[in-house]
Amino acid sequence: MTVHDFIVIYNETFKYIEEKYGADEVKDLWAAISREWCGHLRELAASKGLEGMYEYWGGNEGTLGREKAEYEVSLRDGILYGKMYVCPSVEELRQRGREIYHGRYSYCDHCLDLYGPIASEYGFDMSMDIDYDENGRCQGSCRWIIKPKH
Repeated sequence: MTVHDFIVIYNETFKYIEEKYGADEVKDLWAAISREWCGHLRELAASKGLEGMYEYWGGNEGTLGREKAEYEVSLRDGILYGKMYVCPSVEELRQRGREIYHGRYSYCDHCLDLYGPIASEYGFDMSMDIDYDENGRCQGSCRWIIKPKH
């Protein structure tokens, strides 16, 4: 199984859970993934704060570069800015002709639910602006900001 297969399974799992158990259970899954499987981001945020979160996404070996995303990440004046032009997961689903999860939530909504709680745990607020089409489906591009809580 490749990471590309995993993306399809992830997408289909979101759909299945919402159809079978409801949208709140999808959110619960995302919260569990954040707690149990986002350890690398948690470690970087704990040890380096905002600079660690920059390293996680951007940096020389950042996750977005490894995923071959089209993106920009910058750290200016104590605020982390991110822009993803083409999400590799959404693009993979499109290339495979898969319907991208869209129920009460959308596929792209999982990002804030995975990473936002970790940012918050270490004293930061994370916000995301996801590009949606006229039907509320994510388009595979977004912007995010992480800044210290006031």
